[in-house]
Amino acid sequence: MSVSLTDKRRAGQRVSGIDLPNGTWFKVLAIPGMERLVNTQNTNDPLDVTPAKARKMADLLEPWTPPDGWCNGNDREWHAKMKAWLIEFFRNCNGFRSH
Repeated sequence: MSVSLTDKRRAGQRVSGIDLPNGTWFKVLAIPGMERLVNTQNTNDPLDVTPAKARKMADLLEPWTPPDGWCNGNDREWHAKMKAWLIEFFRNCNGFRSH
């Protein structure tokens, strides 16, 4: 199973979305402080996130150190790339929906 994050802009104006394995997404939702912004239950219930909340999510993600096994095993280089993609998405999207 996976989770897709899609920018709320109209097609053709959207920033590229991100598809994540459930476990990877659930670890992002478990970052302290996320519970104040979005529903952090480990379900695939859709989220509808405002642009302001998406930017706050980026702020919480920035200092976070991904745990071993977060994505692509224990490859720290890959962890850094995935984290950077998420931060860029959260900062540049016009809010997002998950599905």
